[in-house]
Amino acid sequence: MSTPTTGFTDQAVALTHQGAAALAGGQEALAVSCFTTAALLAPHRASIWHNLGEARRALGLTAGAAQAYHHALRLRPAYPKAWTGLASLLHRTRRFKAAARASTRALALDPGFAEGWSVAGSILLERRAMERLSIILHRVVRLTPDSMPAWLALAGGLGETAGPALPLACARRAVALSPDRPAGYVNHAGLLIRQGRLEAAQTMHDRLRRLAPLEGYAEAGDSLLATLRGDFAAAVSLARRSLVLQPASPTALINLSLAEHDSGQAERARRGNERAIMLHPESDVARFNLSMVLLADGDFANGWRLYESRWRMERVTYPAHAPRWQGGDPAGRSFLLVAEQGQGDTLHFVRYAPMLAALGAHVHLMVQPSLVRLLSGLPGIASVRSLTESPPVCDACIPLLSLPLVFGTTLATIPAAVPYLHVSEQDRATWKRRLGGERRRRVGLVWAGSAHDDQFLAHMVDRRRSLPLAALAPLADVPDVTFYSLQKGPPANEVRPPGLDLVDWMEVVGDFADTAAFVAELDLVISVDTSVCHLAGALGRPVWMLSRYDSCWRWLRDRSDSPWYPTMRLFRQDRPGDWSPVILSVRAALERWAVQ
Repeated sequence: MSTPTTGFTDQAVALTHQGAAALAGGQEALAVSCFTTAALLAPHRASIWHNLGEARRALGLTAGAAQAYHHALRLRPAYPKAWTGLASLLHRTRRFKAAARASTRALALDPGFAEGWSVAGSILLERRAMERLSIILHRVVRLTPDSMPAWLALAGGLGETAGPALPLACARRAVALSPDRPAGYVNHAGLLIRQGRLEAAQTMHDRLRRLAPLEGYAEAGDSLLATLRGDFAAAVSLARRSLVLQPASPTALINLSLAEHDSGQAERARRGNERAIMLHPESDVARFNLSMVLLADGDFANGWRLYESRWRMERVTYPAHAPRWQGGDPAGRSFLLVAEQGQGDTLHFVRYAPMLAALGAHVHLMVQPSLVRLLSGLPGIASVRSLTESPPVCDACIPLLSLPLVFGTTLATIPAAVPYLHVSEQDRATWKRRLGGERRRRVGLVWAGSAHDDQFLAHMVDRRRSLPLAALAPLADVPDVTFYSLQKGPPANEVRPPGLDLVDWMEVVGDFADTAAFVAELDLVISVDTSVCHLAGALGRPVWMLSRYDSCWRWLRDRSDSPWYPTMRLFRQDRPGDWSPVILSVRAALERWAVQ
């Protein structure tokens, strides 16, 4: 005859089995109910409290999950699973140091515990320790060679430390292990897209559609492909279909909001990203995408703050040459300002460096090699060195694009005094002699940006912002104008359209100091959205910028001027990929300008 205690224990065991089945089947609320009752019946069992923590974590009940894990560890301090669950929870809530301690404790107790190594890998990924991450994920795969999630994690972790073949091989292995689970196909397609293999990714999406026709994964992937190709209407339609199939998915909402933002539906994009953040408060992608919407709308107060989420996104590493600046009086302290993103971004935001120096700071710059000589002339700067050189010892480090947040920049307080860059007298004299014999209006042309052939996603954006030289043919016979090429790279060798006489001195241009001296002798620069338009604006020279339909956030929305550059005028595409009306507008404006 069993005692009442034995009966309670049997019920607790039965409820535990029921809860485990519910959790495995995605019924988190039922699992929490089962484990809660089991814990009341058998409160001395650490495993039940651990299971309750797992279920609460899956349901998003952070505080309750932490309470359950801690109770399990009070009952059994040497419990690797509970330490790992707690580490995963702490990682999700961005308490990375505490998460690392909990993960280390789990692995010290059981060095062969694969899940513990997996959580350690997640923490390393957050810290961008990519070399160490690869080692950890290889260990997880060795411990659990038949685990599909382990192979997918390795595929993702190898992205920056291996060639393209190895991550794809890992993704294929994951698909082979679980051919009936969509996750492998989704990740495999994502790797193919990063490598520019869009047709192969489309084939993977077709397999996904057959495997899970009602889950929206294929539509989400096709929406991204449509965005990359510049078909924003199709991207929105596909993303909406994906959201219908996954109404509670933050990812589906984020994808739709991104497509809406690119297609010019700003208010919808804002609401979608805000809802995604409500559903998934830890989503840095939603925060970053929302920052793009807010900054384009001129809401700098909220936009700059959310823009910092870029440092927590995949494949982005904060420059850790010195401690981050946490604010306070900069006077008497040394600061290292580090370039990020492209050369145009450096030219755009380096205006803040003299402002920081004017507050009494010792300011050092690390920038792209081609900008070192030009930026060495900035007032108040202690040193300028290349990103390829060793950094100086400084009290604090801050990326250039974080300075608007530090200075509290609003639309009304943009530091727009130009010129803030200057040309050396020697360089200017050289270019004055070269161009001195021309009496007609001198207009510089840039028709293409950097192709970013090694970064496929950036390459696809460049394809939308750049245009072939032939597209500028309507400018050919504007009277009283001489055109000068300011184009670098392979596009500089494109065949000139008939009638477009283009003087090309770019073979003697070695860096941006040379380009700046050239631009200083021109009457006007006409450029696509690339570094030269920033250079002309920073020099205070007249510049007409040709803006693609999915315009960069910095040019704001529906404006033909820029508060960042008083001498800039914008000519915007009305339809994706359609440059003809833009060039005709430029032609008409150029004719009026030439006779003034």
